[in-house]
Amino acid sequence: MGRGWADELTDLTLPVACSAEIHHLHWSAGRLRAAAHPDLDGEVGLAALGGELPACVDAVAVWRRAVADGAFLAEWCDHDLDDPVYRHHLRIAVDRLRNEGFADLLRGVPPRRAEAAGRFLLRFPQTWVDRAALGVVRGNRQAGGADPLAGAIRRAVQVRARSSFVRSLARWNRVVRPAALVRFECVVTPWDTPPHAAGVLDGVASWCRVGMSPRWLVEVWGPGRAVDERGDLVLGHDGMTLRWEATADGRLAACVRPAGAGAVGPDPGRASAGSALP
Repeated sequence: MGRGWADELTDLTLPVACSAEIHHLHWSAGRLRAAAHPDLDGEVGLAALGGELPACVDAVAVWRRAVADGAFLAEWCDHDLDDPVYRHHLRIAVDRLRNEGFADLLRGVPPRRAEAAGRFLLRFPQTWVDRAALGVVRGNRQAGGADPLAGAIRRAVQVRARSSFVRSLARWNRVVRPAALVRFECVVTPWDTPPHAAGVLDGVASWCRVGMSPRWLVEVWGPGRAVDERGDLVLGHDGMTLRWEATADGRLAACVRPAGAGAVGPDPGRASAGSALP
């Protein structure tokens, strides 16, 4: 039996104050469970009849609804969810949605969905939301890439690709400085499209363009393999990396190198090494 998409992701445990005790939620291989509540569906049914919903069960319900809906991706793609200032404003926005129906969060999303997404973001820390988001991205691929989530997924790839690219330039600090100012473009491609890259490192004229798919989020960024041991940006699930090779005029041109193989040369579709990023 083949490995699942989440098998390379580390397990997570989250303590929850529940029924005057400390219980734990566990995430492993793409599944969330509450160890102290083996019959989650049964407890939800009892709560519907007027019983009290334990905190663990409520948390799982919030998680399931968020993953099924996916609206939270619009916040996840751009924000540091553990930032205290962000969480303060998020809490205010959720309270206003609940009490006033005022949509200052996920505008364009129906208020009840926006409130549910906000509750989820407040309930779980960044690492947990990352796991949920990766599950949504993978499910979106299996569903054929539903349009309502496509923009947020594309933005998530671009933001995380840029951050990883800047990290990968640490070993080239004598050529490019500061790395964060290098012109960078990430073109988000269909799921199974091979990655490609073009660019040049040449002082202030440096630029880079890469093509990466949402599969990179799930199978490379998620497991923490976006930058390899050499410090190169990993472009694809098969280990294809962005390398910088010296050109005849002394500059460094982008090329794509397969895992464990020599450089295959600059991307054949790119402009010449001296061309500027359009």
